[in-house]
Amino acid sequence: MTFPGERSRAKPWLIASAAAIGWALFTMVVLHLISSRDPVFDTLSSYAYVDRGTGMLGASVLSLSIGSLTALGALAAAGIPLSRTTKLLFVLWSLGLAAAAIFPASYPEFPDPVSGEIHLYACLIAFLSLPAAGFTLRDNLRGTPAAKLVGRLAWGSTAGLIVFGLSFIFVRLSDIPFFMTLTDLAPVGVMQRISLVAHVILIAGMLKVASAAHRVSEFGGVAVETGQPARVQEDNVLVGREMAFGGPLDQRGAHFAGVHGIERDPFRTAEKPHRVPRPGGRDPVPGADRAVVDVQTFE
Repeated sequence: MTFPGERSRAKPWLIASAAAIGWALFTMVVLHLISSRDPVFDTLSSYAYVDRGTGMLGASVLSLSIGSLTALGALAAAGIPLSRTTKLLFVLWSLGLAAAAIFPASYPEFPDPVSGEIHLYACLIAFLSLPAAGFTLRDNLRGTPAAKLVGRLAWGSTAGLIVFGLSFIFVRLSDIPFFMTLTDLAPVGVMQRISLVAHVILIAGMLKVASAAHRVSEFGGVAVETGQPARVQEDNVLVGREMAFGGPLDQRGAHFAGVHGIERDPFRTAEKPHRVPRPGGRDPVPGADRAVVDVQTFE
């Protein structure tokens, strides 16, 4: 776990993830522009068989898979607490995307039942795994502003997945007139793209959390004004997470306090915090119980 004052190694992971996901989205947009497929009623899987842009779908999905794995690396490098369940779900999402890219769907004009079955279940596992990963990450961040953001985005990706699932069922039952009408009201192509965009936004939100924690660790701690409370939580919550969406500088732009730890003694009464001695010396900062604080000035 990365504490303020320790430098995280998230930046390369953040850059790699943003580049991979950006390339995936760019490739997907270009494919839609040059292909003659109908984005309203044709699913993304059908873009594996196009008149122009053959292979671009697989490249785009593989790039998204790589970007998702590097997003997991960014979260870990930034010191965001990740449970085994979160990591497993993230890996299932990424591997599911990769499998779906390698094994295309089966269509009457391009029959391949084995590849089609693998593609179908790979997509199902992938689309179910990412929202679940978002909820587990929210639980890991419980009590922080970051948890609220990740939770909202996880619910958004879940809603997108539900509407896509319903539209897929409508297509399968389109022989019945009632469901044929529903396919026109909720076209499967549009619903699938909405679901995918919601999933990508969830990953972007996770990257924002990692980036915020990384920036806090780069600046070296909690912004406090000399002589003011350090406002340190004592529930073993990463301080960088508590500040995930706060600016690293205080409004008066003066001092930074790098909190190296909190010492608790259940058999003693609360004491005022002390600082690590520094040349020149500074006044004690009142606040949490014995928060070991190191103040540095940034011009």
